[in-house]
Amino acid sequence: MNEKAKNLPRRIANETKTLYNLDFKSYIPISNKSFKCKCLGGNEYFVKKTELYTQEKYRFLFNQGVDNVLYPLENTKNEYISKNEEDEYYVMPFVSDFYMLDDVKAVHMIDELSQLHHSTAFQKNLSVQTSRRKIEEILDYLNYKFSLIESFIRTLESQQFDEYSIPILKNYHILLDTKKVMVKLNKKIIYAIKESKSVTYCFLHNNPKLDHLLTTSGRNYLVSIENGKIGISSLDIAKFYVENAYLNIDMKTIIKNYFNQYNDDFYFDYFCFLVLLIYIKGLIIDEKDYITTQSFLFATKSIEKFLKTFELVEKPKEDKNKRKN
Repeated sequence: MNEKAKNLPRRIANETKTLYNLDFKSYIPISNKSFKCKCLGGNEYFVKKTELYTQEKYRFLFNQGVDNVLYPLENTKNEYISKNEEDEYYVMPFVSDFYMLDDVKAVHMIDELSQLHHSTAFQKNLSVQTSRRKIEEILDYLNYKFSLIESFIRTLESQQFDEYSIPILKNYHILLDTKKVMVKLNKKIIYAIKESKSVTYCFLHNNPKLDHLLTTSGRNYLVSIENGKIGISSLDIAKFYVENAYLNIDMKTIIKNYFNQYNDDFYFDYFCFLVLLIYIKGLIIDEKDYITTQSFLFATKSIEKFLKTFELVEKPKEDKNKRKN
């Protein structure tokens, strides 16, 4: 932890006296940006250095009536975020999270995300200019990444097989299937953009890790909304899936139930495309070594599980002649 981060509470200690009527006497660093602070009377508070526009995000959610987000304390200026020459930060009572199995917490997380999305939803047409530009940037990246992978595979095939190359070559077919699926999904997305389709936008948490769900006094609250933005909910659900795919829960039913509310395949198709994109982006292709092999195996096995779970790859048709024999 750098010295600047260590000294954050010292810089704001005097400000909190005037802005929050709080006199911090001690603190414990939680991360580079956050601290658990204690007042002389024993009350504990959470102080976190935050990002630009966080004030506007909290204000937007409050005005929309969102009640499953843990809001910071308002300072004497009636603002959620306080500023000095160096930092923007917020203060809230420190909440000790109630222990909960990750399997259960994941189910609660999807429920709270659904409530957040529903409370902030509005209709908007896809912008042909903006949306198409973004999807073209993604396609340029995917073309580059798949070309890089193909070149890497060819290099491996020209060399003597070993403990690094064999697992990669055995699982390469999964990426070939992935490319086919992404091409099909992309065509559907492009069609929706060309039609300037009316879709539901909402406020996205944009970082739905299980650590960002707190349970206190019998209620669940979303926290750490600094990365939040307006967008299509498929992104939140894609990130949720990737974060929690390892859990022993019925992910297919959970995800399907979420998207059933839309009665439109666009949101699920976009979700699938984004999940695959996240896995492809996370795939490290450097050289034939342990790190690349492990990255390749993790990505391909994760993708294989995803494709199988949501039945995205068509099963090969059975040969009628073989069946008769």
